[in-house]
Amino acid sequence: MQFIKDDGGRDKYFPLKYKKDYTGDCVIRAIAIATCTDYKRVWDDLFDLGHRMGHLPNDRRVFEEYLACIGWEKHKPMRKSNGRKYKLKNLPIDDGYYIVHTRKHVTAITEREHRDTWNCGNWCANSYYKMKGE
Repeated sequence: MQFIKDDGGRDKYFPLKYKKDYTGDCVIRAIAIATCTDYKRVWDDLFDLGHRMGHLPNDRRVFEEYLACIGWEKHKPMRKSNGRKYKLKNLPIDDGYYIVHTRKHVTAITEREHRDTWNCGNWCANSYYKMKGE
């Protein structure tokens, strides 16, 4: 799977000057990329939902609720025949749009391209999210 550096549109609203500027928004970035939604809209929606729920916008409970509301569903990790999880770069996926949760990160895959600000392809892919019916 090819890696493509993509900030999901963040630099349009928040210029990225230093490496530290690329941290803390993986949930917003991955959702913006995978849903083809404007970064600021996802930012606002997650902050609003998080405020109502009493949690931070990158809390699993918040982004799972958000994804469910926009028609995405959670799936268990894909596993090899020996029961082990796949590394992100080796996921046996179809063309389409995915949001993948790794150990401490959320990233996007679109049409078999890993899109993020950094390459976490060697990390194990845990749960993943995909649009219902796809």
